[in-house]
This record gives sequence, C-alpha cells and structure tokens, in this order.
Amino acid sequence: MRAGALLTAADAAYGMRSYAVAAARYGEFLSMYRDLPGAARAAMAVGWAALRQGHQVQARRAWTAVADTFPGDARAPLALVFAAELTSRAGDAGATLQVLDRIITQHTASPYAGIARLTRSSLALSRLQEDEALRDLDEVIRTSGTVAIDIRRRLGEALAIPGAEAELESVASRAGGLQPVEEGTLEPFARRFLERRHREAVPYTLHGLVLLAAADRGWSDVLAAALASRLVEDFPSYPPATVLLTRVATEAAAAGQWPVARRAWETMVARAPAALGRSARVSFAEALFRTGSMAQARTIAHSLAAGGEAAPRALLLLAEIHEAWQEPHAALAVYDRLLREHPRVDRSPRSLLAHAQLLEDLGQSRRAEPVLRRLVEVSSGEVVAEAAYRLAQGLRAEGQHATAVEWYLTSVYVAESSRWARLALLGAGASLTALDETKEALAVYRKLLPRRPGVDPPADREASGEAAYRAGEILAGADQHEDALEMFVTSAHFTAGLPAERRALAGVVRCLVATGDQAAAETVYRRLIASGAAEPDLLLQIRTTQRASNGAAPVAHESALPEAAR
Repeated sequence: MRAGALLTAADAAYGMRSYAVAAARYGEFLSMYRDLPGAARAAMAVGWAALRQGHQVQARRAWTAVADTFPGDARAPLALVFAAELTSRAGDAGATLQVLDRIITQHTASPYAGIARLTRSSLALSRLQEDEALRDLDEVIRTSGTVAIDIRRRLGEALAIPGAEAELESVASRAGGLQPVEEGTLEPFARRFLERRHREAVPYTLHGLVLLAAADRGWSDVLAAALASRLVEDFPSYPPATVLLTRVATEAAAAGQWPVARRAWETMVARAPAALGRSARVSFAEALFRTGSMAQARTIAHSLAAGGEAAPRALLLLAEIHEAWQEPHAALAVYDRLLREHPRVDRSPRSLLAHAQLLEDLGQSRRAEPVLRRLVEVSSGEVVAEAAYRLAQGLRAEGQHATAVEWYLTSVYVAESSRWARLALLGAGASLTALDETKEALAVYRKLLPRRPGVDPPADREASGEAAYRAGEILAGADQHEDALEMFVTSAHFTAGLPAERRALAGVVRCLVATGDQAAAETVYRRLIASGAAEPDLLLQIRTTQRASNGAAPVAHESALPEAAR
C-alpha cells in the first residue's frame, strides 16, 4: 500500500508540475521498492522531473541509470536516446557517441537504434566525416524509412513540451513498443524532409540527404536540388549549405538543365546573397538567359563586364545575348572588346565558332581566320571539322586553292563520317579542279559515291548527287562522254525529286547528243519539258547543244519552249 501511495503522490505532483516534490516521491519509491513493476517507470520519471526543472545533467544521469538498472525494459533504449540528446546539447561529442554506440549495439532490434544512427550520422557530418555519416543515414533509410522521422519528431516534442512525454512512454512501454512498419527508400524519406510542416532543428541530416541524393541520382537531379535549396533556406549561415547548392547549380548548368540551375541560383540570391561572388553571378545570369529572361540576364552581365575576374565570362555571355536579340554588330563589338581587354582568356569552342560565324555573316571572313585557327587548336571532332571547312572556304574564295585543299582534307580526317567531311570533299574537289588537277579531283568526288553503285544507298544523296554531277562535268570536259553520261545518270538518280535532278538530266542530254544518240536525248528533253519545272536557261542550254550537234537544223518541239528560252 505504501508503494502505491508513493507512486500516486509522485504522479499527482508531476501532473500539477510540482516537479521537485515529484522527484522526491519517485526517489523515495525507488529507494524502497526498486524490484516492484513500477520501478522502471519511476526511474524514467525522475529524469523527466529533473529536466522540467532545468537540471539537464541530473536528467541525463537518471536516464542512463534506467538503462543500467533495467536493461530489459522497453524504456531502456528510449532513456538512452534522451541521455544522448542531452549529452549532445552539453557539447560533449565523445560521450554522446559512446551512448549512441551503446544503443546501436545493445538494442539493435529497437526502432530507437534507427534514431541513434540518425543522430550519429549528424555527429559525423559535424566532424566532416562524410563516409561514416552516409553509411548510417543509408542504413536508417533502408531499415526504418520515414518511421524514423516520425519517432524523432515525437522525441523532440517530448523534450520540449511538458506532458508530451506521456504518450511516447506509454507506447514504448507496451508489448513490442514502437516498431518500424516499412523498409524505406531515399525518395519518400527525403520528400518528408521537404514538407513545409517538417523543419529540422540542425542542418546535418539535410546535408547528408543532399549527398545521398547526389550520389544516387546526380547533382543536377531535382531531388538533390530541392534538398540543397531547403538546406540554404533553413540554414543560410551553415557554411556547406551554399557550397552544396552552388554545386547543384553548376552541375545542372553543365547538364543543360537550366530551370534547375536557375531555381538554385534564385534561392541563393534570396537567402544567402553574400555567398554569391562575381563568377557565381555570371552563372546566374546565364541561367536566366537560357530560361528566357534575357533582359534581366543582360543587366547582370553588363554590370559584371566592367571589370574583375568574371569580366571575360560576362563579356562572352553579353555577346551571346546580343546575338539572340538579333544585334550582330553589338555582338561583334563585344567580341572585339574581349580580344582587346582579355586576349589570353580561355574560350569555349561554342563561343569561338559563334564569333567566326558572325564575322563571316558580316563579310569579314579574313578576320575570322585567326578565330577559326584557334578553334582548331582547342577543339576536337566535328567542331574541328567545321572550323577547318570554314577556313578552307575562305581560302578558296581568295583563290588560295592549294592551302584550301589542305584544310578541306583536315576536315575530312578529323570527322570522316560528318556532314562537314562531305562538304569538305566537295570543296576539295572544286579547288583541285581549279588547280587543273582533275585526276585528283575525280578521286575525291568518287569518295562520296557508294562503293557498289546501284546496290548501296548513298550516305547523303544531295552530296553524292553533287559529287557525281561534278565528276560528270570533268569527264565531259575531257571528251569522255560515255563515262560522263554514267556520272550524270547517277547524279539524277541520287537527286530524284530535288532541283539538282534537272541539272543532272541536262548533263545526260548533252552527253547523249555528244555520243550521237539523238533519240534518247530527245526523250530526256521531252521529260524535262513535260515536268514544267525546268528553268528556261537550262532548256536553252540544252537546245543550244542540240543545235550545235545538228548543224543548226530545225529542232523538234521548239515551240514547247518557254518564251524566254525561245
């Protein structure tokens, strides 16, 4: 009866928040009746009474004693979790780690082991021990899932709110206690942390989740970005927060995921603007530009182009913005300023190519040559092929055919199966023809034709058709009309339905006339007339050829010619 009276008096005092009286009654009970069923509850209550009076050291000792005296009670791991939390608040990381290790090793099957791992993970991250932290965090996610988050929230409420401990202890003391109900995965666990109603008291678990999401899905993934953004929103002064979100933004930009990069930078601007240096602001401006906010991007880029280490990148971005706004002269002025003020700055192949194209479009091909040569030096693959082709085109326009051939063949060599290689072969053939090296030109043109004519389809029927036509022109000029006829027929076949087909058919007619096959020539000619699509100049050229072959005799069907051709 005395034992029951002491517990009733202690509980009543605790319920009236007379914590000193309650502690005395619970202590008296434990000193006399430690072996009775209510002893573990009373020992736990001693800790609560001490905590509510602000005596954290006494509370911690009381809860440690619960685990020591009643190791088989369901409250034992719960008491250790509370003891670990108070030890952590006291700043004793070593002692905290010892308590957490004890929970994990002695109460492995308890759901509180997951809470211990979660806390141990935070402790490891606070010491910059990422590998250890992520191992524990991953284990919590797999074995406890979101249940661990709910339990930890209830533990925090119990420590902070008088009376909240009653339900938690009641559940813990029942048979089986708190049990995990799921095996978790990263996605739902992380999403729970993104809910507005769930706010972390410390940044470490969010930090760990960012690292796990990045390792699992990549830094530019939306989940990693959302977690890093939440970390900056809730803990803007936590040094790793802005570092992680900056990496998210940078990786997203590198992957072309500009909306993700933009949202990351906007979070930084709103929550931690001091963390954005000039280089980061250029990156922010680029993200704005890539997502359609060109005016805002232009304002930022223009301000940053004035000077400093970020000025070259800002100028490059500003030039690109001018191009997007159809302001080629302004873009070229920015490129000129870049070359003048920052001649040694590293430039991306994309910016060099854009610069060269702009010079060519504005009729300044000679100025484009050094830009294209630099592009060849710093690039590879199809970019080099295009640069070499453009260089060759400029040289050929100036009549420097021998040098042009070298650049054309360079384009072919670096990207043999590319579009630029095919265009380069056509250009090389034209320059070789201009150099009167027709044998070499024919060899080049034949590289664009299928190895088995009539069996293998061409890789590019326009390029192959053009190559066959030009080969036919060379052969016809050398009076090799039968070989030329074969090339013109091949060209017409490859370009069927394209404008180039009519020109090829005109070549067929010329060769048929030259070989004396007037009937076949007339048949092809009628086909051109019937199509109604042949240009008058082309028809006139054919009839002139026929007249010369017939000794200026009257020509059949001449009345069918368009008036301009007649």
